[in-house]
Amino acid sequence: MTTDMSTQVPGFDWKTLLFSFEGRIRRSHFWIGWLILLGVSVVAGWIPILGGLIALVLIWPNLAIAVKRLHDMGQTGWLVAIPWVVTIVALVVGIGTIGFSAITNATALDNEDPAAIFALLAPAMGMMAVICLVNLGFLLWIGLTPGTNGDNRYGSDPKAAG
Repeated sequence: MTTDMSTQVPGFDWKTLLFSFEGRIRRSHFWIGWLILLGVSVVAGWIPILGGLIALVLIWPNLAIAVKRLHDMGQTGWLVAIPWVVTIVALVVGIGTIGFSAITNATALDNEDPAAIFALLAPAMGMMAVICLVNLGFLLWIGLTPGTNGDNRYGSDPKAAG
């Protein structure tokens, strides 16, 4: 006899977990969803073209679980935009910095001067570090912060349901 997760854990539904932006989810359900999406992303990364398309499709469920975690904390789901905005701004600044550095150090780059190459790559590495730290900090914040006790404006307490 087979049982699905929704009958084992009251209030737990895969479709709602991964595709709906409504309601709240527990920290444990967030981490289950996040680990599943991480696993799919890793495996999809091994598939040349299809993997990129799968990565784009996975944006939706990643946003869905993050928004529901924010709702559980009593926060607006729009806070999920913070790491996206930081990533886009840091990439634009990093690319601009590389371009400016390449233009100003063109002669040294033509001579393959290691200092010029480092000067070209250092800002990009700094921007990548900022992106990683902001994304990791956001993930840990929404994944480790307890939800609000009882009902809030986003729904009933998921701990009370299961």
